Amino acid sequence: MRDQDILSVSQLTAQLKELLEDSFGELWVAGEIVGFKRHSSGHLYFTLKDAGARINAMVFRSQVRLLAVRPDELRDGAQVRCRGRINLYEPHGAYKIIVDQMQFEGRGALLEKLEQLKRTLAEEGLFAADRKLPLPLLPRVIGVVTASTGAAIRDITRVINERTPSHIRLYPAAVQGDAAALDIVRGIRFLDLAPDVDVIIIGRGGGAFEDLLPFSDERVVRAVAACRTPIVSAVGHEVDFPLCDHAADVRAPTPTGAGQLVVPDSRRLLLELAGARDSMTRALVRLVDESDLQLTDRFERLWGIADQQLERAENTVAHLTARLGGAHPASRLEHLVQQFASLSGALDGAWKNNLQARTHRLERVASLLEELSPTAQLGRGYALVRRASDRHPITNATAVQVGDDVDIQLATGALAARVTGRSS
Repeated sequence: MRDQDILSVSQLTAQLKELLEDSFGELWVAGEIVGFKRHSSGHLYFTLKDAGARINAMVFRSQVRLLAVRPDELRDGAQVRCRGRINLYEPHGAYKIIVDQMQFEGRGALLEKLEQLKRTLAEEGLFAADRKLPLPLLPRVIGVVTASTGAAIRDITRVINERTPSHIRLYPAAVQGDAAALDIVRGIRFLDLAPDVDVIIIGRGGGAFEDLLPFSDERVVRAVAACRTPIVSAVGHEVDFPLCDHAADVRAPTPTGAGQLVVPDSRRLLLELAGARDSMTRALVRLVDESDLQLTDRFERLWGIADQQLERAENTVAHLTARLGGAHPASRLEHLVQQFASLSGALDGAWKNNLQARTHRLERVASLLEELSPTAQLGRGYALVRRASDRHPITNATAVQVGDDVDIQLATGALAARVTGRSS
């Protein structure tokens, strides 16, 4: 054996690396995940095995978000297909597969089946925008189809109670497993027939791809599309998009988002109503001012007409008196005086009637303004409570603490008080 025929470990490993990486190129490997770990660096490490062998594998952090599966779906025991390339790490003489794509075993065929179902339902018009119903502004009863013990119903209830407390009617249904689809369909139909339910939410919290499959079941999608009550689909997380999302009137990214969609924020709504009331008050004030100006103008015109008529009557009397001269026709003069008195009376009556009508109109407008004024509200027993420190109105007991000073404005006068206790 010649010295030049003897390979160093590094030389042998380098040749093996070149042979392995060049010979295989990109390949698919199927197996079971064991030893799965997500490193703090963001890389994924695991081993693929079958009954006869195993191979180490890893996914670089930059490639994780491009995988067809979510990292939180990966766990020991999962059956997967991995696409990648063979890599030999020379310092250790160990080889592994660098994965750039991954699928669950059997998922590819299932995804294709769901895509075909999606195309079929879309061609039937079940996803058409013109079929979507608007959500009610202030629903009296909100129906929910989900598990009675899941996080979804807790999130929906919490958000609705925080925004605008409303009655929630739960139809407890299985949300995963073989029986889930039929259970969800029953819940939708039951709540749709309830006469007092104004909007329906269907959904569940996050889960693995397989856990969410009932919400892509054709029976569920058709039940959602046929529902006469506005329906919101709230399944899983933002990235989850089951087929029922397409058929629903509104798609919520999460159950929490569904609660935010079906009821408005009462605090913001009250602020908007207060703003509308202030705008209406200002409009009424402008109307009264304009009416007052018009009334004043008409009064001035009426007085001008009356002065003109009176002046003409006086001129007529003076002219007739001059013509009569020393003849002293008493009867003719008396007739003229009566005619003058009649004209004066008619003029006076017309003026008074016009004045009375304008006065009544002004009083009605003033009364309406008084009814809408904040002072009138205080006169009916209400009070305006402000924090003494910044004069900010208090509308919620949680806005003050025990010991805070407050001012209480009444219809007549005001009171100073200190908070000694509170209740929700």
